[in-house]
Amino acid sequence: MPAAPARRRRLGWLGPVLVLVGAAVAVLGGWYMRTARPRVGAVIDTVRIDDRASLVVRAEQGGDRNFVELHEGDRLVWRALVPPYAGRPGAPGLAWNQTAVSVRVFRNQRAEVFALSMHDAAKLGGFRLAPGQGSAEIATRGPVTLTDHVRSYELVGGAGWHQLVAFDLTTGEGVWKQDLGPAAIDDGGLGPDIVWLVQGGRRRAFRTTDGAEVTPNPT
Repeated sequence: MPAAPARRRRLGWLGPVLVLVGAAVAVLGGWYMRTARPRVGAVIDTVRIDDRASLVVRAEQGGDRNFVELHEGDRLVWRALVPPYAGRPGAPGLAWNQTAVSVRVFRNQRAEVFALSMHDAAKLGGFRLAPGQGSAEIATRGPVTLTDHVRSYELVGGAGWHQLVAFDLTTGEGVWKQDLGPAAIDDGGLGPDIVWLVQGGRRRAFRTTDGAEVTPNPT
């Protein structure tokens, strides 16, 4: 009996409801591996989940992909191979809850999100961000992924454009998106019920539930 809800969650990630944030990626399994046949390289980023658990991103020796690992204390729980990671230290490209870990990746000049099961790193699905825009760029300033562990809020941009995209971490369904314009995004974070950004020297805020822009609280 408990298997039915889990199936619905997985189908949510693979379903056609991601129209806000892009079409589901058709083929995701060719490069995915649960075992580390490629060689694991240096640590790129570490994000703590709680006092014992953390997510670790590593380089691939001799390749351009990356490994995502879940650690509990000194124990490696699982490891997965993903396309090139788009986060960086201080601006992670990871979001998570009890169901899924989402990973921001970058390939073919496009920003994508790839999802793994928090339980065992099984593939849940993925999608491309901002499919109607031009080529994306890997951000070298400002945030990449923000999360309240209910939704993930993804910042994506390219020459002359930026978007903020929210999706549900449990189902993978797109919730909302906001076109932000050409100015660079220098900072961002989460406040009570809002996502806030500093863009072009101006502070902006958006409701987490529906993306509506609201007056930001003074800092």
